[in-house]
Amino acid sequence: MPNQSVDLSAPVLSGEGLQTYNNLVSILYRCLHDSAGFSPFFVAFREHFKALQGGILGVSQAPQRLIYGWTFGYPEGFEDWYMNSDLPERDEAISRYVQLPPRQFESFMRGETDGSILDLLGPQSRAWAEQVGMGDSAGMLVCRDANSKVVFIANRHRDHGPYSAAELMQMNMLAPHIENAVALHLKLYQSSNNNENLALALDYVNKPLIVFNALASVAQANAAAETLLARSGVLYIDGDQRLQSRDRALARKLSAAISTCIVHSHQSKLATRTLFVNAGDERIALCLTPLIAERAENNGVLVELFSFGSHQPPDLQRLQQLFDCTPAEAAVAGDLMQGLSANDIAKKRFISIHTARQHIKNLLGKNGYRKQTELVSMLVRALG
Repeated sequence: MPNQSVDLSAPVLSGEGLQTYNNLVSILYRCLHDSAGFSPFFVAFREHFKALQGGILGVSQAPQRLIYGWTFGYPEGFEDWYMNSDLPERDEAISRYVQLPPRQFESFMRGETDGSILDLLGPQSRAWAEQVGMGDSAGMLVCRDANSKVVFIANRHRDHGPYSAAELMQMNMLAPHIENAVALHLKLYQSSNNNENLALALDYVNKPLIVFNALASVAQANAAAETLLARSGVLYIDGDQRLQSRDRALARKLSAAISTCIVHSHQSKLATRTLFVNAGDERIALCLTPLIAERAENNGVLVELFSFGSHQPPDLQRLQQLFDCTPAEAAVAGDLMQGLSANDIAKKRFISIHTARQHIKNLLGKNGYRKQTELVSMLVRALG
């Protein structure tokens, strides 16, 4: 079989970048514990991407007006002022991002260092951009309905240069998680129906999700998760609202992983774990993230479920691009995504256990992880 070539011009994310991505996802879902908005996520996003200002903005269709928003980096009172003005209709960033396909970040400069964003803006936007020292703006359409659209905007100061291709790649990896979190937050805290609860909110997200409470019971599972569990024939929720498996060994692993994540939630640790379940022609990855609330009794665990075909080969070229690794290391990364241990990989690849472990060690070192569990979660989230 010929070796797959890698596009050397394609962006490659650093280990630090991948580790921050995983942390950003965890912080994003942590924001769902109260109605305060996305401030913790904005703090982490702003620091990592060197963003000047931005936020999540809900705008009406016609005319284009701000309905609600969570922002960062703007002067106090900006949201109220902006909401009561006609500026959103003339905001070129909003107008551009609402036209994008959902879950796709784009920037004005597109990585080009020649030229200036000021050359791409009209007089009114250009005056604002010049005043704040804007060098680039990136954004995405989060979601839309018949009457409104939600956009994510992140402006950047010219001192940090334009957003790079690698940064936009990382934003696009975050995009589906931003969509999920915003959809859940809107249903949980912006709904006019007082009886709206997490179960109904989760059902507005197509991605299979399960939330466990601090007692390790299933608080809610959305319709997509229930369908996946039923299809698996291996996993189910019992009468005591516990996630179970007909395989006793797997049931013990599930219980231990959930309990460990709950302990981590009490310790304010955002360490993510991943379990793999083989279900006929389907392989299911369960990515568990501690949910940390202000009150310990409200802590819990969020489980994202990813379904792969058992015989579906991992995209080795994409693994090489994302994780800056050799073809041999990418193959091992693909095996880790299938839930194989170092011993399993050594047997499958006809290599020594020492070589298998060295490849794993190289992947950990290149991508800034100390634990294999964190690396595996990163792999699943990035390619799942």
